[in-house]
Amino acid sequence: MKKGLIPILFLVMFLVWNTGSANAQLPDSLQIEFDFEGTGNVVLQSPPRYSGDIVSGDPLVVGGTWWMEMDDSEWPPTSDPDTRWNYIFENYFVYDASVFSWTATFDGNTLPSKPIWEIDHPTNGTMGGTLVIVMTFYDWDMDGVLDLDERTNGLFSGTMMVMKYGTGLFAGYCGDGSYNGSLSNSDPANYADDYVEGHCLLNLINCAIGVEPANWSLIKGIFK
Repeated sequence: MKKGLIPILFLVMFLVWNTGSANAQLPDSLQIEFDFEGTGNVVLQSPPRYSGDIVSGDPLVVGGTWWMEMDDSEWPPTSDPDTRWNYIFENYFVYDASVFSWTATFDGNTLPSKPIWEIDHPTNGTMGGTLVIVMTFYDWDMDGVLDLDERTNGLFSGTMMVMKYGTGLFAGYCGDGSYNGSLSNSDPANYADDYVEGHCLLNLINCAIGVEPANWSLIKGIFK
């Protein structure tokens, strides 16, 4: 055997082993389900940010934190909260008289850019992406006017995209998900923070770029 082939064969063995090892660490699919809670404020925070803790569910994320942000670059400033709230309500919330409720959708069509989110676990890593936020308040007295007491409680839901730029155990994953929950506000007249709690389901798949074809192309190039 030629002496020059010995290091090449070691390189081949390393690349094949490394490819198998990487794939073994990353399941083809992964479903993560969890409950979360936190606080946020769309009127007094710029950009609007909600954040909190993952309190129960899949051990991969329990003990971690989460946050989401919206692009408010076209909204009135937080220094004038009344004007800002009126702008949000008038431009985003749509009244449905058939179910007596106002619903707002915050996404890439209604905002300059899509809302973003991230989960950060202290040992398992991070993942994030974009999301759609749907917020609903109910017209309990059915008069077509959103009263202060009707702003003390609401619902939210939405869909999520998981982008392939996670770290740690979540590196290489992408996918989608959905979430829903409730919000409460102790003092909407003074634009207090919302308290939110909800449930989330993420469906992840291994979106890591295949390294095996690239490795074999490299090996073939060496032998040419």
